Amino acid sequence: MANKPSTPEKQELRIKIRRSLASTDSGLRRDWSSLLCDKLISWISLHEGIGTIATYASVETEIDLSTLHLSLLGQHRFAYPLVSGSDLTFHVVQHPSELRHGRFNIPEPVPEIHPPVSPQEIDLCLCPGVGFTLGGARLGRGKAYYDATLPLLNGKAFRMGVAFDLQLRHDLPVEDHDISMTHIATPSGIRPTPEH
Repeated sequence: MANKPSTPEKQELRIKIRRSLASTDSGLRRDWSSLLCDKLISWISLHEGIGTIATYASVETEIDLSTLHLSLLGQHRFAYPLVSGSDLTFHVVQHPSELRHGRFNIPEPVPEIHPPVSPQEIDLCLCPGVGFTLGGARLGRGKAYYDATLPLLNGKAFRMGVAFDLQLRHDLPVEDHDISMTHIATPSGIRPTPEH
C-alpha cells in the first residue's frame, strides 16, 4: 500500500500533542504507564477468548506496555509489529528482551527468529497513536501502517487505542483510510467507543 501524505491539520496536531507529552515529567509517564498496564491486565482477565495480543514496544513518550507482556508471560501469545517496506506485519515474541532496534530505531521482532502471525489470529490489537477521541478516532504518526493493517483483523478483534489522558481530544480530523478503535485505554480507564 502506498502511504498517503498526511494533511497539514494532522501534522500541526501531532506537533502540539508531542510537545505536550515531551513537557510531561518522565516519572509521571512511567507511573501512568504502570497504572494503565494494571487496568489492561484486569480488563483482559474479564474477556475470555483473548489468545493473541498485538502490542508494541514504546518509543519516545508513548505509553510503555512492557509490564503488560511481562505480567502475562505464558498466559497469552504476544505479537509485535515489524515494518517491512510499506507493510506492517506482526510476529510472535516470547519475551520483550528478544526485540532488536530496527527501522526508525523502534524495537522490533527479528523475522528469522519470531514467526509471523496472521492479522486474522489477533484477538486484541493495542494501537499506539499520537492522539485519540473517545469516539474512536485515531491520529497516528502519519505513515498509515496501522490504518492499512487494521482492516485485516478478524471482525471480532478488539482495536484498542492506547494513550495518556492528555492525548485525548474532543475532535480529530478523519480521512477515508482512518480506522476507528473499538475501545480507548488510558490511565483513567478503558472505555468502549460509542459504536461498539
